[in-house]
Amino acid sequence: MRRLLLIALVLAMPAWAQDKPPPPKKKPAAKTRQAVHKKPTAEQIRKFNQLEKKQAAAAPSSAAKK
Repeated sequence: MRRLLLIALVLAMPAWAQDKPPPPKKKPAAKTRQAVHKKPTAEQIRKFNQLEKKQAAAAPSSAAKK
């Protein structure tokens, strides 16, 4: 009798496992906006040009020190 019960239980396990609903799917992460490369403003261009002039003026003197 016990063997019959054990056999019935073993055979019923796969069917019982299939009756379970699938786990809920995870929601995808919220999409973040990627940084859009904007054109530089006139002020940014001016500051960049000033910085380049300063670096160009400082470069020959530092090269002479070496």
